[in-house]
Amino acid sequence: MAIDFLHHLDLNQNQVKNVVIDNITSDAFKELNATDETGTAPVAGQAVFITTTGKFRFYDGSAWVTLGETLTESEVRAMFEVSDTGGDGSLSYDKDTGKFTYTGPSSTEVRAHFSNGTGITITDGQIATTITQYSDADVQAYISGGTGVTISAAGKISIGQAVATTDVTFNTVTAEGDIVTKKGNLSVEGNAVIKGNLSVEGDTVTVNQTQVNVTNAFVFEGATADEFETILTIEEPTKDQSIALPDASGTIALTSQINTFDADDAKTAVGEMVTGNTETGLSVTYQETDQTLDFKLTADPTITLTGDVTGSGTMTNLGDVSITLDTVKNKAYSALMPKESASNSFGVTHGLGTENIIVQLYKGGKLIYADVTVKDKETVLLEFAKDQAMGTIKVNILSAAV
Repeated sequence: MAIDFLHHLDLNQNQVKNVVIDNITSDAFKELNATDETGTAPVAGQAVFITTTGKFRFYDGSAWVTLGETLTESEVRAMFEVSDTGGDGSLSYDKDTGKFTYTGPSSTEVRAHFSNGTGITITDGQIATTITQYSDADVQAYISGGTGVTISAAGKISIGQAVATTDVTFNTVTAEGDIVTKKGNLSVEGNAVIKGNLSVEGDTVTVNQTQVNVTNAFVFEGATADEFETILTIEEPTKDQSIALPDASGTIALTSQINTFDADDAKTAVGEMVTGNTETGLSVTYQETDQTLDFKLTADPTITLTGDVTGSGTMTNLGDVSITLDTVKNKAYSALMPKESASNSFGVTHGLGTENIIVQLYKGGKLIYADVTVKDKETVLLEFAKDQAMGTIKVNILSAAV
């Protein structure tokens, strides 16, 4: 009797030594290849050694192949066939001799291919062409036919077309005088550098960017143009600083406008909140003399332990808690899988609350092996090479928590 492995074995490139291929008799081989319910259908890659005939047989997915057999010369020659699909020349194969014969195209066939070209003819091996040749003067005349374009006899091209007055693109514009746009907008896609002062006479300036760099200060004139301005400036920074305005409406107050709230104010406020208040087993008193809070335990607290644990706990003060637990160990789980339908991969939720578990699988009363993956403290994944019928795999899981 053999141990049943219902999943593949991955030896991770380690050697398999002293292995004996499945030894079966001719009768057992017939049963292996049977198609009725009593037989087991072979799978691609399966190999057996038939002790009756002393031969290895290998299943390639459609038929059994006998390993180690030698083909005769006539069998090899019979395996080849040649099909001549026409065209120039000919190809043939003789199965009796195993020879291929190829006859190339004739000179008449070759000349016929050349003569099919436009303006090309071949007569008795002589090639002639009727393709028109154009002179330099003809080519220059064709180019000069364009509007505003002329070409001289020497090949020099001249453009006399006037530049358009709209939608004209220049890579670089250099002007010693003023650049004036009488109508429309001036759009600059690259960077604009202004070395003098920039004056804007309109009512609104829109900056469609996420950052505006200012060297020293913002100066706000106000609604009336007079000698009074509001200047927003900064001290010389020693590192990058950020100021974020909240997403809310209101007035930003200066530090001189904010009422102070010192440590004594905080202690007084806390004392007012806790003086005279009590909780079960705990009282709080505010000492005005030194502005401190006095917490006292007035009763021993109760510690309740739930779940599969037993033990006791003691609280001596607010800082020290001692709890002794005895965990109930070696819990187990058992079920028939898969539960809903045949499958080669299914999860098992055991609920033991630990990854330290022992998993055993049985099928038909025999211990079997599959690929077992511990997913978490509550679940394992079972994977088989083939589908397993519903309820045929008995899964036993034992907690090994320490």
